[in-house]
Amino acid sequence: MVMELARPRPIWQIMFSTHHTDVGLLYLITSLAFMFMGGALALSIRAELFFPGAQIIGDAMTFNRIFTVHGTTLIFLFILPFASAVGNYFVPIMVRYKDMAYPKLNAIAFWMIPPAGALIWLGFADFTWYATPPYSVISAPGPAADMWIFGLKILGVSSILGAINFIVTILKCKHPDMPISRVPLLAWSFLSSSLIVLVALPTFAAALLMLLTDRLGASGFFNPAVGGDPIAYAHLFWFTFHPEVYVLVIPAIGMMYEIIPRFSRKPIFSASSGIAAFVLLSIVGFASWAHHMYATGMSFTEKTVFMVGTLAAVPASAMHVFNFLATMWGGRIRFSTPMLWAIGGIALFFSAGAGGVVNSAMPLDFVTHDSYWVVGHFHLFVMGTILFGSVGYLYYMFPYVTGRMYNERMGNIHFVLSFVGTVMVFFTQHVLGLFGMPRRVYDYPPIPEWIAMNQIASVGAMIIGVSMVIFLANMLHSTARGRPADLDDPWGLGAKYYYPYERKNPQH
Repeated sequence: MVMELARPRPIWQIMFSTHHTDVGLLYLITSLAFMFMGGALALSIRAELFFPGAQIIGDAMTFNRIFTVHGTTLIFLFILPFASAVGNYFVPIMVRYKDMAYPKLNAIAFWMIPPAGALIWLGFADFTWYATPPYSVISAPGPAADMWIFGLKILGVSSILGAINFIVTILKCKHPDMPISRVPLLAWSFLSSSLIVLVALPTFAAALLMLLTDRLGASGFFNPAVGGDPIAYAHLFWFTFHPEVYVLVIPAIGMMYEIIPRFSRKPIFSASSGIAAFVLLSIVGFASWAHHMYATGMSFTEKTVFMVGTLAAVPASAMHVFNFLATMWGGRIRFSTPMLWAIGGIALFFSAGAGGVVNSAMPLDFVTHDSYWVVGHFHLFVMGTILFGSVGYLYYMFPYVTGRMYNERMGNIHFVLSFVGTVMVFFTQHVLGLFGMPRRVYDYPPIPEWIAMNQIASVGAMIIGVSMVIFLANMLHSTARGRPADLDDPWGLGAKYYYPYERKNPQH
């Protein structure tokens, strides 16, 4: 069925709508705008580190501000809203319901994001996205730091409202004929991540409130000058943000579960093991927060407990990877753009997970702690798994959202450049950490190995930047002038593929 393309609606109709597809489009546009803004800051950081000494950023304070807003933007204003865009658009369709459970609440959750982003960008705080005390309490200049705190509080409320909506929609609004075991794995990924949000995020909300009252002089929770303990903030922060890593990655894995069976032209190898792996990740994510804190003086017993808790995530992650590979094995794979991004995401997910095992082992963590190894690991996880899965799904959903096809050749070029750039930047940063370069530095000594590896990483970042310009041009041109899509089979895969749980419960 080739779609009859309707005339685009005025933007104000979409802006003031509460329908799940319109809210999903607002999330999508906003998240992509923040992706390019945060990415521009990343390129400025890599340009500054191309050579030792001051290059394009005037001083260390400005560098710290750019560094803070870059991290905050890409985590809280791109990755989380992009996942919400996908969930809003497709989850009600997958559970066969007319809308999200609470449409007005859903729209409110979105409209909290632009003012929160404005607070973060107008303030341009300088204490990294960790806001680690005592600096964030005693020395960080206001009102920038206070604006960052209020922006994060607003984003936290938005995430909690969205999580409640997803949970109720999936559990209470799904079609009566659809048992929970037949709910698509993408919807399961949003259910799992939403449950994590409800449990983990209030802890960080409390930490931000305590941080704010410390800054106002009304308390001394994290101020050592009055008997406070900065390590307490680290526990509260990581109790939220280690599980939050799974909030970021689980929806991306769910997106891959949509792409890989479709382009392998085979059923999912084991939907039940995918569900079990999501549930396991949701649980073990809370058993490993202090592996970020081995160097803070914990006892050997405490470190051992958290090391084992961290390693418990490996089997669950391996279940997903095995499921993907077993689904592709023997399939008639079509290497269209979404499939390329999904396969690249699997490879980089495995690589990032291997680095995570190193960080979880006490002896090795003491070697790599606070070095560029950690920067490489975290960014390989975010860029290599989450972004690759998300961009692959953006190509996948493009014909269904716009009714048009993107340019396949430009999509392939985008993938190749992004994959090469990602390997150049983040694999090199792993090695740079082993050579002893600390993270979060504005300048570094002219050690030849450090210079060479920083230049490789910076060139890789520029390659990623070029690929994103190609991506933007492809999306804009294809949205306006792309050929109409055949919605029954946009990629020419042949017979329509059905998920195993769709045979009795057709959903589309």
